[in-house]
Amino acid sequence: MTKYFAFFLFLAFSFTTQAQQEVSLPMMHDIPNSIHFNPAYSTGYKWTISLPSISNSMASNGPSFEQLFVDNGNGNYTLHLDQAVAQLKDNNLFSNTSKIEVLGLSHQWKKSLLHFNVGVRTKIALDFPKNLAELAAFGNGPYVGQTLNVGPAIDVQAYSEIGIGYAHQFGKVRIGATVKFLNGLGSATSTKNNISLYTDPEYYQLTATTDYEVQSSSIISLDSLGNLNLSAAELEPNFALNNSGTAFDVGIVFQATKNLSISASAIDLGSILWKENAQTLKSNGSFTYEGLAANGGLSSIDSSSLTGFVDSIQKVFNFAQTTGEFKTPLSQKFTLGAEYKYGKTTLSALLDATSIVNQMRPAFALGARSYVTNWVALGGVVSYKNQEIDHLGLNATFKLGPVQLYLLSDNALSYIFPKSANDLHFRTGLNLVFGKTNKKREAILPHL
Repeated sequence: MTKYFAFFLFLAFSFTTQAQQEVSLPMMHDIPNSIHFNPAYSTGYKWTISLPSISNSMASNGPSFEQLFVDNGNGNYTLHLDQAVAQLKDNNLFSNTSKIEVLGLSHQWKKSLLHFNVGVRTKIALDFPKNLAELAAFGNGPYVGQTLNVGPAIDVQAYSEIGIGYAHQFGKVRIGATVKFLNGLGSATSTKNNISLYTDPEYYQLTATTDYEVQSSSIISLDSLGNLNLSAAELEPNFALNNSGTAFDVGIVFQATKNLSISASAIDLGSILWKENAQTLKSNGSFTYEGLAANGGLSSIDSSSLTGFVDSIQKVFNFAQTTGEFKTPLSQKFTLGAEYKYGKTTLSALLDATSIVNQMRPAFALGARSYVTNWVALGGVVSYKNQEIDHLGLNATFKLGPVQLYLLSDNALSYIFPKSANDLHFRTGLNLVFGKTNKKREAILPHL
């Protein structure tokens, strides 16, 4: 069963290498892309053009690489099965968010700001109980007479976005909103995830009691015989155009004093209606199967073993398929922030709550950023997120004429100690900025 557990880990980490919480960019207001975290922010420039940029955030509250694998001393690593399972928590979350900003434009005049953006978002999250990993690693043999809760929750979504936003200054208050038009590229979401397994102590029969449901829309489908099919025809543009939705961002910034501002925002309030290749897989009831019992000892994965494993899963859970459109919400984000300007330095605080697999996950960050020269700004961030407080982020901005280059990571230590990291993040991008606005009237923070 080692191969089953290895395959299970492969699936989990495959998901993560494709929703996570960014805390550095929302505190860098001179970067036009920060508007995506609060549409009331001021860019500090009359005109901005955001060229293609990319960010990726991956997180896990489970074991790190060095806790899963043992160094053989010759550059090779071996999965330590017992140790890997022991390191898991009762519930384990793997999540990843990728964002590609294709193009962004903004124009600020007097007390108003108008902005536009085009981007692609990918969100993948898997929340699974420890019992599921134990079953994949050791089979149900060691758990005779016990009931295992093994239902995983999944949340996968990919879509394109076109956003149009507007912000306006009313005295000391700045209010902004963005409407976003969405086109779905793929989705797989569990709406119910109750699965329990019981192994009879006398006959070793495996009984599954389920109330599990997954809704999906993608180029991959499951036919009535349980076979996975890849449809190249679904790659046509109509696939995305027929999966449409809308979402809204709203934000507010209050200039409490000359140097202190307070902000709040609600992001991605909306959903996507999936019509193309939309289907629902359901398993509901109690089923008995006399297979899958094992006690380990295998160490390789081949196509026949994986096919047999998938066949066993289908027999145990007795999935039924129906077709029909469905709607999925986006991962909503709520932020509360404060910024204080002290000379050329800005001190910031941010409280973030993001929905990941139908649970609100909190994050808190403190940041400091200083303008070393007229063309270089350097900053650092310490944060609590992913249930840990050991995140040290670093960021840098370079401005040469109208060209603005920025680099940042919420957890720079993960690149120094990658084997012990369970939170990886980076963002980089290039902007063109023209004409500073009137600082006395509109700037909230210093700008390059």
